[in-house]
Amino acid sequence: AGGTFTLSLVFPTTYPFKPPQIKFVTPVYHPNVKTDTGDICADLIADGWGPTLNVRHCAQLLTAMMENPEPDHPLEADIAQLLREKPKEFEKKAKAYTKEHAKSDGKKK
Repeated sequence: AGGTFTLSLVFPTTYPFKPPQIKFVTPVYHPNVKTDTGDICADLIADGWGPTLNVRHCAQLLTAMMENPEPDHPLEADIAQLLREKPKEFEKKAKAYTKEHAKSDGKKK
């Protein structure tokens, strides 16, 4: 909460039959996002994808992912472990990471 995150969406030539590739440009502290690359779990968008889905659908999935981190299917095992075992510490680290990397105007420090 309190940050603005920039994402990259790359649409394949087969869109809308295949989903866009999505990654975070702004660093984010989240068990379902690779810290070093910003990649998200590809299955998040690909599972159940069909040609009637669109960017709004992707935004809704990303919002849900950010609001409800999934520690049981992580891309970052250490972050997922912290979330499971010490949720208050996870929240503190996530807030600090957001404050450092995701200024409210969307520009990196």
